Formats: sequence, C-alpha cells, structure tokens
Amino acid sequence: MSDIWLITGGGRSGKSAYAEGLASEKGNVLYIATGVACDEEMVERIARHRRDRPENWITWERHCDFGDIENEFDADKFDMIMVDCLGCLLMGILYEEVPDEDDFSIEDFEHIEELATADVDVLCDYAVKYDKRLVFVTNEIGMGLIPETRYSRYFRDILGRLNSYAAKKADTALLMVAGIPVKLK
Repeated sequence: MSDIWLITGGGRSGKSAYAEGLASEKGNVLYIATGVACDEEMVERIARHRRDRPENWITWERHCDFGDIENEFDADKFDMIMVDCLGCLLMGILYEEVPDEDDFSIEDFEHIEELATADVDVLCDYAVKYDKRLVFVTNEIGMGLIPETRYSRYFRDILGRLNSYAAKKADTALLMVAGIPVKLK
C-alpha cells in the first residue's frame, strides 16, 4: 500500500533532513531534484546537494513534467520517491512558461497551476500503482510578508494552493518548525 507524505515548513526548518531520514528507513530511493540552476547561487546549491546525496540513491534532476516516469525508471529499483521540492518545481515551470516577470496574464498563471497540479497527480498515481512511499517536500511561504511584486504574489498563491492540493492527497502531513515535526494529518 502506498504511503504519501507532505513535509512543509519555512526555510531551513529541517524539511529535507526529515525527509532524508524517512528515506534512510526505506532503503533505495528515487530522488527527484527539482531545483533549476537559474543563477550562480543555485548552481552551487545544486552541486552541494549532489555531493551530499547518498550514492545508492537514484537521482532524477527534473523540475516538472514527470509523465514519463514509468519509461525512465524500473519501479523495482527503489522503495521510496522523494520530491525536493514543490516550490522549485513551480519555479521551474514559471521560468519556462513566463520568463518575463513583467509580461504575463492571469491565464498564464492558471495554466502554470494546472501543470504543477498535474505533476503532483502523476507522482501520486505512480506511487499508488507501484506501492511506493512518496514524500513531497515543500516551502510554507504564506505565513510571512505579502510579496512586493505581482509575479511573486501569484507564485505564493499558486504554491499555497499546490501545497493544499498535495496535503489532501497525502496520508501524512507534517509542518517542520525549528527541526521539530508537528503532525498536521
């Protein structure tokens, strides 16, 4: 029976470390790294994550469009799927679909939300079909200041709805606060 998790929290709250702990309990892991190397800092962060990741984990560096997961991987090779993170997944779609922060419409963002939601569905369906634990890591960004730009406000709104959508699909949802998991569901 599949086991779907959502682990959310603020920056540096311990989300990924907690998810990695769950992964160490399960054995072999398909790690979906959604970060996009959009600037020098992200290039460095991605390189550090690559170095720190266990060698026996299967890594899929892909920020969206997971529809071909069945063709890419043999489900017998791993016990758990870890997606780190939904915020980067959404940002990657934004970079592709609306690269100009000053030139977009509400319809563009509705389309982006549909694409991101479809990716969550694909991974949940795969986990159920192949009886895998699936762990989504995501950022809880709706508890702070209202973003200054329209583009950033739409990003926050979509990620909030995407997090809610993934939480509804999840069997377990945790909020990480200062490295401490608080069970939501």
